[in-house]
Amino acid sequence: MKQFTLSLLVVCPLFLGFFQRSVDAGTTDYALMAATPYNSEIAVARERLEKFLYKADAKKRAILAQTPVVAVQAAVLPASEAGPVLRRIRRGDLSIGGGSYPGDQASRQIEFLLLFDSRTRQLVVDDGVLVFNTPRRGNVGLFGGVSALYIGVGW
Repeated sequence: MKQFTLSLLVVCPLFLGFFQRSVDAGTTDYALMAATPYNSEIAVARERLEKFLYKADAKKRAILAQTPVVAVQAAVLPASEAGPVLRRIRRGDLSIGGGSYPGDQASRQIEFLLLFDSRTRQLVVDDGVLVFNTPRRGNVGLFGGVSALYIGVGW
């Protein structure tokens, strides 16, 4: 009986090692698609970033040291006003909560986020990202393949 138990203790971890999930498998990319921002959207997002950085306490600065890229909300619009997103909803490519009918999802709000490097205060990429869902403010998420601290309109 001891040999059986001992063999289970040795074999089970090896067996379970084959079926472990990849670290990236659970990572959600919140971006639906990229979009080019207007100058006014860049100005609004940069102002929100500056305000956030000015008010950041030691805890927020520690988070920024680990994740210097910040996702800032530049605009909010209904999905019905974002042509490519609306087409994807109608085709059934996007089904992200908010009801099972395309009309229910077309009325959902989409956030337009810009990604800034908090050290240089410059855009990380020229395009922003459109998102339905976001992580909670102050949490890190993946936006178009870029890991960023989500602050929305401020945190």
